[in-house]
Amino acid sequence: MRRPRVMSVAAQEQGGKWRIAVLGRELEADRDRLAAALDAPAEQEVELIFYDADQLPRAILDLLAARLERGGLLKIVAYHVLLARSLMRLSLPVRHIAPQPARAAATRCRALALCGSAESLDKILHLAGHLPLADVAVFVLQHVDENQQNLLDQLLKTRTDYLVVMPQQLMPVKPGTIYVAPPGYHMKVAHGLVYLTRDRKVQYSRPSIDLLLESMAYEYGEAALAVLLCGYGCDGVDGCAALRAAGASVLVEDGAECGDARVMPDAVNAAGHADHVLALAPLTSVVAATVAGPEAAPEGKLLNLFLDALAQQYGHDFRHYQRASLQRRIQLLMGQCGHAGFDQFQRALLSDAALFERLEAELPVGVTSFFRHPAQLRQLREDVLPYLASFPLIKLWSAGCSSGEEAYSLAILLEELGLLERSHLFATDMNPYLLDQAKSGLFPAGALALNRSQYQASGGEGSFDDYLAPRRRFLEIVPRLCQKVLFHRHSLTGDGSFNEFQLIVCRNVLIYFDVELQRQVLQRFARSLHVDGFLVLGPQDGLNLVALEQGFVPHPGGNYVYRRAEGHHA
Repeated sequence: MRRPRVMSVAAQEQGGKWRIAVLGRELEADRDRLAAALDAPAEQEVELIFYDADQLPRAILDLLAARLERGGLLKIVAYHVLLARSLMRLSLPVRHIAPQPARAAATRCRALALCGSAESLDKILHLAGHLPLADVAVFVLQHVDENQQNLLDQLLKTRTDYLVVMPQQLMPVKPGTIYVAPPGYHMKVAHGLVYLTRDRKVQYSRPSIDLLLESMAYEYGEAALAVLLCGYGCDGVDGCAALRAAGASVLVEDGAECGDARVMPDAVNAAGHADHVLALAPLTSVVAATVAGPEAAPEGKLLNLFLDALAQQYGHDFRHYQRASLQRRIQLLMGQCGHAGFDQFQRALLSDAALFERLEAELPVGVTSFFRHPAQLRQLREDVLPYLASFPLIKLWSAGCSSGEEAYSLAILLEELGLLERSHLFATDMNPYLLDQAKSGLFPAGALALNRSQYQASGGEGSFDDYLAPRRRFLEIVPRLCQKVLFHRHSLTGDGSFNEFQLIVCRNVLIYFDVELQRQVLQRFARSLHVDGFLVLGPQDGLNLVALEQGFVPHPGGNYVYRRAEGHHA
C-alpha cells in the first residue's frame, strides 16, 4: 500500500552553491533536471535535499555516484529515515534530519461511552469484552424499544470483569463499573452521579446519545472517550460535537461494516466530529489501549489486539511473529515518532499508511551477505545442484531474500556450474524496501573483503570480483546476473504456493516466527517442492524437529539441507 507518487524539483544557486529541493516520491520524471544540476563543476558544492522520497531509483543513484567518482562536491539531506538508511548502506554522504514530533501530554482516560442503535449489540459486547480492567467509568447506551425487556446488562456480565449495573437515579459513579442506560430513561452524568430522567425524546430516542455525551463533555472534558457504532438517525452528532469542543476524543465505526445501519456513524463523520473512523478490530485495539492508560506497553492482550487491527486494516498478518522482537521494534518506532503512549501510536499508525509502511519495513531484521553460511553453499555446489542438473529446467526459490545477496549468490553458483541459462531463479520478500535494494543490484563496498572470503570458502572457482561491474563508490552486480533473478513481493505468512521448485532456500527467516507459523510455512514449502527437490534452512533457525514433523528428512552431509520423506504427501 504505497502513497501516490508526485515529484517536483526546485534548483537554486546561492553563494556559489547549488541547493536542490526534491519534493514527492516519484523521481524518474525529473531525472534530466537532476542530472543537469549534478553536472555542476566539481568544485561547486551541490546540496540535494529529499523531503519525501523513501527510496531512490537506480538511475538517480548512478547520478549521485558519478558526481562523487569524478571528485564533485555533494551533500545529501534526507528527511525520510528509510532513504537515509539506504544511502548510508551504500556509503553515500547523507545526513538524516528527523522531524521532531510534538510530544503532547498524555491524558488519562477517565470515562468511556459505547453508544449505538440498530446492529450495534454485538459490537458493544465485543468492545466491552476486550476492555482491560482500569480506573475508568464506562457508560453503555443502546437505542432499544422501551417497552421491551433490556438484557444488555446481563449479557455484559458474562463478558467482562467490570462491575455491570443498570443504575438508579443519583447512583454514584465509580471507576471499574459499566453503567447501562435503562430503557425509556435518559442517562446523564454530573457531579459524580448518574441522573435518570423521563424528559421528552431527543432525535426520537430515549435514552439519548446526545444527552449522555454532552453531559460527559462537561463532567470529564478531555479525559472522556466516546465510541459511536452502527445505527439509524442523527442521535450522537451534537453530543460528539460537544465532546470534541471539550478536547475529548470521538471514535466512529466504519459505516462499511454497518450495512444499512450506517446512517448514524456516517452522520457524525460527515459533520466532522470524528477523530478516527475505524473498522471493529482497529476500534477495539485503540479503545483498549486508551483505557489501559498512557503507560501501557505493546504486550500481552494489547499487542494481540493491535496485531488483529493491523491484519484487518492493512491485510498484513504479524500475529505469529516472535513477540519479544515485535515489542522491541514497536517500542523503538514509538520513541522515534514521539508518541506518548501506545494508544497515540496506534491512532497515528491506523490512520497513516506511510507510518505503517515504515513499521512494515523495520520489522524484518534483514541481516545477510553474499555466500553467507559458505559450508551450505559448498554442499549445494558439489552435491545438490549437480543432482538437479538432470532436470531440463531448474526452478529455484530464495524465500525471504532480504536485499538480494543470497539470490545473487545462487545465480553465481548456477553460472559456474553452467546451469544458469536453464534455470528460473525466483527471489521473494514481503519488504518492498529491501526488494527495491535487491533489484538495484547495488551493495556496500565495505563488505567486499567478507564477500570475497565467503565466496572462496563456498568453493568458488574464480574471483568474486568477476561478478562485479567496476565501481569505486559501491559494488554493482553485473547485468547478466541481475537479469536472471526474478524478484517478487510475497509473504510467507499470508500468500500461498506459486510454483513447484527443485530447490527452496529459506535461511534465518523462520527464526522470527512462532512454532505454529513455522509449521504452516514448512507445509507451504512441502506443497511447493518437487518430489525430488531440496529444502535449505538456516543453521540458526533451530527447525530440525519441526522439519521432521512436516515430512522432511536431513540430506546426507548435514548443513540443514532437507528432502521430502519417501511416501510423504504434502
